[in-house]
Amino acid sequence: MLALATFQNLFPGFADPISVIWWVVLGLKLVALVDAAFRPRAVFVAADKLTKPGWVLILSAFTLSQIFQGGWLSFFGLIGIVAAGVYLVDARPALRAASGRGRGGWGIRRRRGPRPL
Repeated sequence: MLALATFQNLFPGFADPISVIWWVVLGLKLVALVDAAFRPRAVFVAADKLTKPGWVLILSAFTLSQIFQGGWLSFFGLIGIVAAGVYLVDARPALRAASGRGRGGWGIRRRRGPRPL
């Protein structure tokens, strides 16, 4: 007899709500780490934020602690969530604005000079 295709059989890492939260928190930390790693070093100085090596070290330490320690409800796990949240909410918009890719326009640049008739 064939086994039924249940959610637990299709996605073994998502068996219960706690493991789903674990994966979401890990994704949040990885997004923050990858974003910090690929930003130019000069943008951090221009935005007057913590340096690039500082952010990358903090975010990678807490991401690796979640992967190897296993729990996001531990002391380091909760501090890592706060660190990733601070980076994504405070530092990332300032870095985007300092690099010239702020919120306005969706990449559409306004024309300079007189308007066409």
